[in-house]
Amino acid sequence: MTHAESGSQPDSQPESRAEVRIRRIGADGPSGAGGRYVLDVTEGQFHLLRRAVLTLAYDETSPAVRALVLGSGEVSLDAPLQLGLSYDDAVPGPVTLTFEQLHALHAVLTTLPSATIWPEPEFVERVGDFRETVLRMAGRLRWAFGAQRTAEGEHG
Repeated sequence: MTHAESGSQPDSQPESRAEVRIRRIGADGPSGAGGRYVLDVTEGQFHLLRRAVLTLAYDETSPAVRALVLGSGEVSLDAPLQLGLSYDDAVPGPVTLTFEQLHALHAVLTTLPSATIWPEPEFVERVGDFRETVLRMAGRLRWAFGAQRTAEGEHG
């Protein structure tokens, strides 16, 4: 369901502007290799992530181009973002990802606004939000990842 379908305006909900928190679970060893990343997101952010990934999946039909964006043909965001479910059936909440999935999600959020040639109204219709909102979400993920790494003692 896009914002037009739900009757709300893109990015009109204060929760969609909330910060994202990332925590890591199950990291192995002092280098922190392995493990998974849990994104604590609001309901609006969860649906924005879903819509962005679905837009790329439906509008980019070339497997090679999808692999370029996602980093690998083997990276799937279907389960963590409940992509097989309808908007109404998906249950927003924390999203658990591998590092590769987190990278792919960030890539989708940075690619859609910059690599699509749709006019802004069409972008909003397809993705459900403005380009700047999608890019802002990418920035939030990057900031949250950096904060998580700093909290674990990574410097530099």
